[in-house]
Amino acid sequence: MSANKSTQKNTKPTIVLAPGFMTDDDIWRDFVPFLKDYDVMYADFREGTTLQELAASNLSRCPERFILIGFSLGGYISRHMLYQAPERVQALVLIGTSTRPTTPPVSEGPATKMFRGMSRTALKRAVHVDRENDETLINRLKDMGERLGAEVFTRLSALERKSDLENMRSIACPVLVVTADQDRLRSMEEATEMAEAAGAPLVVLKHCGHMMPMEEPEQLAEVVLDWLSKKLGRHDSPHGISA
Repeated sequence: MSANKSTQKNTKPTIVLAPGFMTDDDIWRDFVPFLKDYDVMYADFREGTTLQELAASNLSRCPERFILIGFSLGGYISRHMLYQAPERVQALVLIGTSTRPTTPPVSEGPATKMFRGMSRTALKRAVHVDRENDETLINRLKDMGERLGAEVFTRLSALERKSDLENMRSIACPVLVVTADQDRLRSMEEATEMAEAAGAPLVVLKHCGHMMPMEEPEQLAEVVLDWLSKKLGRHDSPHGISA
């Protein structure tokens, strides 16, 4: 059924947000208020044991055209969504992610069965060193892992991430790569090689660790909205208010 013209004119562009490993919608909580000129949807890890299956599962819930923003593991999923349906993706933003391959563990082992959420040591490494003792931030990260639980942890840990660097060279839509100056989980080299492959700008957030949507949501929003306004002809301010 086709929508009438007046409805189409008033429809906001849709941004689909794909989270990182063992994070859920809450990772975007402080970022989303800046997106008031967009409809927002959330990708998730509900269905799929491969990147391709996760991508297809999320594509089935997305509108016909949308902007993709993928963080960390969500960057891998976002790219596979784009490879499966390039005509549907208006623009792609990759945050704190990589194209480098990773190999799943040989065995799940007993630790997986006893999963009680991500360790505080691992979570502290995921944020800027100055935020390691920010209990509110660390607890939010830990709570996300506990909500997702052992089944999701096992499934995501077993994902085989093959390098898709060569595939990035054929991406036709606009691409933006964002990293942070103090990201201890993903290197500047990983961000640089992605940007070069896609012919994309690379922006470095200041005084920020890996968890960019939570640590520096306003700085991230300013970068993303400014870039989208230039690439898609929109006039969004960093605070999501039309100029």
